[in-house]
Amino acid sequence: MSRAVLILLAALALAAGGATASGADFTATSASPGNTFAAAADFNTVAVSLADPGATLVGTVGLTATASSDRGIASLQLQAAPAGTTDWVGICTDVVAPYACSWNTPALADGSYDLRATATDTAGYSRTAVRTGRTLDNYTLTVTLANPAASVSGTVALSATAANATGGLQALTIQHRAAGAGSWTDLCTGTTSPRNCNLVTTGFADGARELRAIVLDGAGHGAQTTAITVTIDNSPPTATPSIPPTGSGTVTMTAVAEDSGSGIAYVAFEALYGGTWYEFCRDTVAPFTCSGDSAQVADGTYSIRVVVMNGAGVKTTGSPFPLVVDNVAPTGTNVQAGNGGATAGRLQPGDWVRLTWSEPIAPASVLAGWTGSGQAIRVRVTNAASNDQMDFYDTTGTTRLNLVSTAADLKLGGNFVAATTEFNATMVQSGSSITITLGSQISGTVAAAAAATTMTWRPSASATDAAGHPSGTALVTESGAVDVDF
Repeated sequence: MSRAVLILLAALALAAGGATASGADFTATSASPGNTFAAAADFNTVAVSLADPGATLVGTVGLTATASSDRGIASLQLQAAPAGTTDWVGICTDVVAPYACSWNTPALADGSYDLRATATDTAGYSRTAVRTGRTLDNYTLTVTLANPAASVSGTVALSATAANATGGLQALTIQHRAAGAGSWTDLCTGTTSPRNCNLVTTGFADGARELRAIVLDGAGHGAQTTAITVTIDNSPPTATPSIPPTGSGTVTMTAVAEDSGSGIAYVAFEALYGGTWYEFCRDTVAPFTCSGDSAQVADGTYSIRVVVMNGAGVKTTGSPFPLVVDNVAPTGTNVQAGNGGATAGRLQPGDWVRLTWSEPIAPASVLAGWTGSGQAIRVRVTNAASNDQMDFYDTTGTTRLNLVSTAADLKLGGNFVAATTEFNATMVQSGSSITITLGSQISGTVAAAAAATTMTWRPSASATDAAGHPSGTALVTESGAVDVDF
């Protein structure tokens, strides 16, 4: 065989497409068209290179390649196939340099893919560059855990939701653990979303506890939430109220509230009205205080209680306290006398006089230190012809009691003494009345029995009700038929 023939055969062999490769990325040469070759000028001069798009690809990926040939490049095609297969699928074909296109990776299943760029020149020669094992990772599996309150108690409802699972859910799980503990404990798990279950906090000590949700889909993707820390607080809060026994105008109440775990959410003040408890004010910040206008309700005695709630929703309801609402000043309503001695109409031990107001008088406003129980006093009766006068003093006879406006303002309506006369006596309060009962005679001269009479009484303005309102001083006339007093 001649040397020229050998050279021609060698050229044909090279044109037929020998291939070279290096590692995972390589360039191959395709066969040339036709079956006759005239000379070595027919060699494949196509060169192609595929730029590395990166090891892990997401979203829309820009692919670029370069190609050249002595004859000029007619087109360049970009393709993708699952790694290690020959299932090539076209991405795009470009005929003008620079050769580039966008690859929509979310349209494909996540996994490992090979890429190749095939350049063809105007004579039909081609070469291919390959990038192998590029990973698509577009999964958007998510999981959320509905955030419970920062502080919890009793039974707490929890709910986890998964979205964008590939191949269905393999497991959706809610877990818990003591804050800072190493291992998590499943609270509930399943293959459907949402996943709902209850955390029964009474099974754990008060304190911090962590919650989270984890999910695994059918494609092996996983996700989990950031741990949520809640405070378990099943211990009830406490409150010590300060309720005034009597109020008028603006009434102020306070309470000292404490909670060892989640803190105090609020303190509410409630009143019993018509058989129902009504909240009339609430405070959320210490010192817990409530002020209200007592004039908005009728005078009377009301039950008041304090309700305290902690941050975990645990409530404590306190015992009721009485509050006397008193916005009306007292007035004298009646004066009466009665016989307790041997002779009617004659002042003797056992005889009594009763002063009555529209509401109870504060005992200490009558005599300092008096509580309303039996109190020794002195009664002084002044001779004033047919209308003798009665007044009241302490046991020494020097300090007047605040029962009568002036010494002459309890007129007996008859002649009971011949000269100024004093008796030991006892004073006692019952409801709105104060009764004075005569004891032994100290001095003076008692007159003979008096006829039927009518008494008058002007109360002292120094006597006050429990709210401090001074008594009215209008003249009070003994009610009922005219009778023999004492």
